[in-house]
Amino acid sequence: MTLRKPWAVAPVVRTLLPSFLADVIWPDQRPTYKLHPTSYLDGLRGLASFIVCICHYTESNHGYFVPTYGLNGDGKPSSFIQLPFLRIIYSGRPMVHIFFIISGFVLSYKPLKCIHQGSQDKCYTVLASSTFRRPIRLFLPCIIDTFFIAVLMQLGFIYGPLPSLWQAITAWVSGVFHKVCWPWDWDHEVGPPYDIHLWTIPIEFNHSMLLFLGIMCMSRLRLFVRQAFVLAIMAYGVACGRWATFEFFGGMFLAELHVLQSMRSDVYTSQEGSRWTRPLARPRVRTVLHIVGMIVGFYIGGWPNQGAEKTWGIAFLNNITPGPFLGGDMPQRLWFAIGAFLIVWSCGELGLVRRFLEGPLAQYCGRLSYAIYIIHGPALVMYQGRVVGGPYVPQRGQPGEEGFAAAIQGSGIKGIFGHDTTTQQIISWFVGILILGPFIVWLSDLFWRFVDAPIVTFGRTMENLCLDPSPNESKEREGYALA
Repeated sequence: MTLRKPWAVAPVVRTLLPSFLADVIWPDQRPTYKLHPTSYLDGLRGLASFIVCICHYTESNHGYFVPTYGLNGDGKPSSFIQLPFLRIIYSGRPMVHIFFIISGFVLSYKPLKCIHQGSQDKCYTVLASSTFRRPIRLFLPCIIDTFFIAVLMQLGFIYGPLPSLWQAITAWVSGVFHKVCWPWDWDHEVGPPYDIHLWTIPIEFNHSMLLFLGIMCMSRLRLFVRQAFVLAIMAYGVACGRWATFEFFGGMFLAELHVLQSMRSDVYTSQEGSRWTRPLARPRVRTVLHIVGMIVGFYIGGWPNQGAEKTWGIAFLNNITPGPFLGGDMPQRLWFAIGAFLIVWSCGELGLVRRFLEGPLAQYCGRLSYAIYIIHGPALVMYQGRVVGGPYVPQRGQPGEEGFAAAIQGSGIKGIFGHDTTTQQIISWFVGILILGPFIVWLSDLFWRFVDAPIVTFGRTMENLCLDPSPNESKEREGYALA
């Protein structure tokens, strides 16, 4: 039997394929994406999301890569990917701090630009719009994500089902209200159910609101006064042990530097009489400083989860950590914040790095960034055990003897390649990424197109529906009502 209308299947296939494959097959339907002044930050955020995914995959299945090189213990050899700088490819914790610096930058960029253009009213309009749409943008994708996870739980595909449907519904509602959409703690990890990686979302929302308030309060200040206040808030955040406050206002500080630099570039270009004239070259010293700053940021990004006091360089930073950040994993959070500040700043100042982040690969990652961050957790929980598996474990002892344990047959990637030597470990780790990575990208692509992107449009639509008409229109309506 032949298919008489193959064209009818094409839209379904295009919908189910990852967008980058569909764009290759149907180039005439490929959407266009224009670069904007902060596009490189989208690329950086996208790559950081992928690193978070690789981090959780590595920590769950290949824990021997987590310690610092040379500190594996029990005489076990270390792998070269545990070396400084290389280990950044699976260091997810510093990426969260990069997210927050980028959020502070992007959220404050447009209001600050309005301020420097002399349009205070437009600045307040932008802040009001951002404040209205921020909870929709942050919370609604997470609500949909956790709902699907709750459904999968009751169907037995992930975790374990609750005794009744009513308990499942009430548990999901409670988790959403008290753990995901939770605006009452500044940077406390509330540990959301269903998807523990959503712990950053309440912190993101809280500090977005704090940032909007700060911009509004400082919008009429002179430039040097405003920048001094921002630096003071960053220092106060460190003094109080509030790393997220430092990061959001650090992003604001970098955004204002970016706006000022753009204005100077525009002035130079207009004076030259041609918009194609490039601004004066940056001094070499400044370029070298940004290269050093990025190197320092990447080195700090390799801060291990344990054994910091034995890690060269990291031990020094650990010892000079100020009091508010002592205890637990707090020292690394302070230094991750400082490292993230250096990385985000340097990415915008180094032309080669910026061009890479504005390239098609990084920009595609940027479009998927929030979807990857939301989707990768449940996707890994569902499939990583089957894909990674475990190595063959020989029989211990003899049947009937004390301590006898039957042999366990190998399964998955570890069953095929093993994980006894460093070579086997790296192969198993890499093959797992090759198998799980495309699957997570595909799910994230679907989530981005059918959930994340439509929610952005929905937020704008809701704002337009809820907007109060202009004062003149209000007076006209009042006049009609009195008549």
